[in-house]
Amino acid sequence: MTVEPFLPRHAAAADLAAWCAVFSDGYRESSGSSVPRSALAERLLAEDPPAMRWAARGGSGDAVSGVAELRSQPHRPGTGFLRLFVAPPARRNGIGSALLLEAVRAADEAGTDRLQSTVLAGAAGEIFTRTVPGLRVVLSLELQEQRLDREWVPARCRELAACRPSAYRPVRWIGPAPEQLAASFGRVMGHVLDAPGAALQMSPRTWDTAAVRAWEATMTAGGERLMVSAAVHSASGEVVAATVATVPASGGPVADQHDTAVLPGHRRQGLARWIKAEQAIRLHEHFPEVRAVTSTVNQENLPMTAVNRSLGYRPLSGRLLVEAPVSAGHAGL
Repeated sequence: MTVEPFLPRHAAAADLAAWCAVFSDGYRESSGSSVPRSALAERLLAEDPPAMRWAARGGSGDAVSGVAELRSQPHRPGTGFLRLFVAPPARRNGIGSALLLEAVRAADEAGTDRLQSTVLAGAAGEIFTRTVPGLRVVLSLELQEQRLDREWVPARCRELAACRPSAYRPVRWIGPAPEQLAASFGRVMGHVLDAPGAALQMSPRTWDTAAVRAWEATMTAGGERLMVSAAVHSASGEVVAATVATVPASGGPVADQHDTAVLPGHRRQGLARWIKAEQAIRLHEHFPEVRAVTSTVNQENLPMTAVNRSLGYRPLSGRLLVEAPVSAGHAGL
């Protein structure tokens, strides 16, 4: 077995393709959606500065069968986020442990105090991570799926979308936010951190128009289509609630539901359910090849779970956000 640093710009074309294939398949298995391999390769080649990455092979000259990626967490200084995937035929041969050891060593040398990662609850990945010294579960998450190819789901969403709360009007866009709405949309996005556990997964930021444009560029860097459904307060003309989804560059078959937020003064009026129903209808109409939408929700976020259930979301699997101190992992591996 060999484990080596992986530098996309210096990798052979076959190795880059194999690395992206293992990463994309592993990401789909753990999150329900995947990054298209070609788009992932383009992103890695353009990344500056690059994240730390490794590639593992069963033997010298073999194809890449295990991958790892370590990124710093800007919202939590001293914390790194690790993604580690092994192709199914190569599992239980020590590849995961070897990749983890390299990542822990690199994190220790970089002065990183803690590593975080997400794993499927109850699966082999959880069993593997439980062997890491000092591991603790930070959040229990639920991967949910909304099947747009089942007739009753769009019908239910159309029914809920028709129940428009008074004093609000819908606004929808694909791509960048309209200039006159960008600032108020940004203020809404700043309240994503109000959700239970959100502060453990993202950093506070100033959501001015420039930040909105930078975020939009990040969300579409791989060719994804960005879709937003929002509620505008009729009296003020400002966005007070919004929900965000992305459609793969290929057009489907699975879209990702991201953040949903409502300004504090406009909560408990059904806005989240209304705009998410609107979003599902638009996805179904504009991208008929999209058969499902996936979303990951903190199990403690009971209001959002209730909203999703009303819109036809059903649980697929549990995921755990786990964390371990680097020093303990370095000593125990």
